Amino acid sequence: MGQEESGLMVPGAENPPASPSSDWRYTIQTIAMERRLIPVNKSQYKFRKELGAGAFGSVYSARHKPVAIKVVSLATWSSSDGEMLAESILTEIEMSKRLSRASNDVVRMFDFDFHRQSGLAFLVMELGQHDLEKTLKTQHRLSNTERKIIWRQLASIAMVLHDNNIVHLDIKPQNLIVFPGNRIKLGDLGIAQKAYRHRVGSNGTWLYSAPEVTTASRHHVAINTSKSDVWSWGAVLYRMTYREPPEYTPPCYRPPKNQHTYRDPQLVDVLRHTLVLDIRERVDPPWLIRHPYTVTL
Repeated sequence: MGQEESGLMVPGAENPPASPSSDWRYTIQTIAMERRLIPVNKSQYKFRKELGAGAFGSVYSARHKPVAIKVVSLATWSSSDGEMLAESILTEIEMSKRLSRASNDVVRMFDFDFHRQSGLAFLVMELGQHDLEKTLKTQHRLSNTERKIIWRQLASIAMVLHDNNIVHLDIKPQNLIVFPGNRIKLGDLGIAQKAYRHRVGSNGTWLYSAPEVTTASRHHVAINTSKSDVWSWGAVLYRMTYREPPEYTPPCYRPPKNQHTYRDPQLVDVLRHTLVLDIRERVDPPWLIRHPYTVTL
């Protein structure tokens, strides 16, 4: 899509430094999208408010039909960074389409476009109401029933990933999108990987991603398994129970300081078996879906 059509240019990209040093990387500046009419393939979308932002892009609500659009800038002086971001986008498209065919538990992706002149990629997705983190921040405390209804959906999503041999690696409340009827769907598959493939270095989000994911050394090689996501599911349940994520200090399932252990022994049992530092001793998604806390309401 040309500059004339999109009207977007990365600020400063037209006048780069003449001789950047070998370790210098161009920093992408924020581009205001609100209230702009931007083409994505053959459709025109009126961008509205920003819904959230991450390390590599932002998500906006937009109208042609109500959608969420993720905007990622691929303009960079580092070829390795550009390749990483491009691979992340392609992974998100592939994984989203694959999982959407298998289940309605994953945010659907409708369209994709790349504007060459601006270096911006656009991913058009289902629009939810907000993310789970917003629910947890606005509600002082979830009731037992509310927490269990959400947990049953999370366990179902865990099985969808497991059955499709996909490891998400970045499950957290911000990536769990709430739809009408309190339906939860999983989003942001940008760093997801196929199970039983090699993973190099660290990734994910501190405390919500498994310790073997976030604390690995730069060149450490590991095998992806769904047990890494199991930590994350336990961390989200812990957050719903104690209002903050767990620590990596064992026993990781114990409550935060100045809080008592939750009185439901079945919930505590799930935390005890998911928030385990040794991945070999951590349970798998089928264990979660069969657990009494999951199957009884």
